Amino acid sequence: MSNRIFGKLPASVELVPGKITIDKVPVDIKSYKNRKTEAKTIKGYLAATGGKFDRRIWQPPLVAQLPNGDRYLFDGDHRRYLHITAYPEQKEMPVQIVKVKDVAEISRLFVAINKTARKALKSNEVFIHEFYGGIQEAVQTGQILTRCNLKVDLGTKEPNTFVGNPQGQEVKIDGFRKAVKATNADAVQNACGIIQQVWPSQKSIGVEMLHGFALLDSNTTLLSGKHASLFLDFLAARKAAFVTSQSVATSLKGEGRGKKTNNFPESVALGALLDLREWASAHGHLTKQTFNKYYNSEIQRLQDLVDA
Repeated sequence: MSNRIFGKLPASVELVPGKITIDKVPVDIKSYKNRKTEAKTIKGYLAATGGKFDRRIWQPPLVAQLPNGDRYLFDGDHRRYLHITAYPEQKEMPVQIVKVKDVAEISRLFVAINKTARKALKSNEVFIHEFYGGIQEAVQTGQILTRCNLKVDLGTKEPNTFVGNPQGQEVKIDGFRKAVKATNADAVQNACGIIQQVWPSQKSIGVEMLHGFALLDSNTTLLSGKHASLFLDFLAARKAAFVTSQSVATSLKGEGRGKKTNNFPESVALGALLDLREWASAHGHLTKQTFNKYYNSEIQRLQDLVDA
């Protein structure tokens, strides 16, 4: 870090009321909706200091204290286990105590600390804390996830560390948000319904297929009109050939790929239409002429996008 500032800082900043105190807490203090604590990360920290624990650069974890006195560790689980590894005989460790008014404030502080600093948080981790922090966009997105029988999960198997349907399939939040923004919540829900009918037992749903099928639903009647059952039969046939939805999505993306494109959901949508046209014609379900009557304009639109 340089001794001088490059760029211009504000002349002054407003102080948030409150203070941090240093205290000791039991090393097994409960965490609040934290991400996975991974041994490889801890070993990486030790490797950076020659395999030894260097107390000079170890910072006390942050612990939130609620008005009723309850305390939760909300930032520093890896540092907690570094301390446990270095001092296995100690039952307590030093921490920084931050007073908060409610649990939602814990999540907001967690996001503020981690979203743009230190080890980058994964988007799913940020989203979950934004949701529990009461950030409106995240709350609305969580409602759409529930409608779609999907969830975003920290993967820790601890209570209340997911957003959406607890029994739902997992999805990556960045791709899910893009699909909703590019189409609409109803189209994404319809796309989820189709995918879940064909692949009901998969742990997760790929966002390229989800987004691509949502494009088809928002721009055609393929997923909900007179040819919906035909599309389901087509996907079942592709499942028999390629097994997973990821493999099917890769195949469809290849079919619809333009000369130069990063529009992968559009490639999936285009590939689905092109492949369905060939399959339906070969099996006597629809002639190519009839298929084109319904879907050629969308094929042309998608073709222009992936070739752009």
